[in-house]
Amino acid sequence: MKRVIGVCALAVSATAYAAMPNFDVKQHCSEVASFGGNPSEVIRQACYQQEQEAYNELKPNWDRLPATTRGHCDEVASFGGPGSYMILNACVQQESAARSSNDNFTFQK
Repeated sequence: MKRVIGVCALAVSATAYAAMPNFDVKQHCSEVASFGGNPSEVIRQACYQQEQEAYNELKPNWDRLPATTRGHCDEVASFGGPGSYMILNACVQQESAARSSNDNFTFQK
């Protein structure tokens, strides 16, 4: 019996403390800054700042988001590259807004 309780506690603990994705911000921002030709340090700097702001906004609530939202948005934000916290944050915001809208939807006839 103790063993089952320990397993259940471990499962709850793992779900409650979901780790943030670990994106390579330097690589992402280098790719963004180099898009279309010669790299721009201004664009790279702005990218770093925006990525940090998005990460800081997501981190405190990440483990409270539905697992489906975390998984979907992680896939979207890392599709085809090193990943972006800005894209991750935008996805989370859009999914949350859509969920709220869908919850309140009433089909009109």
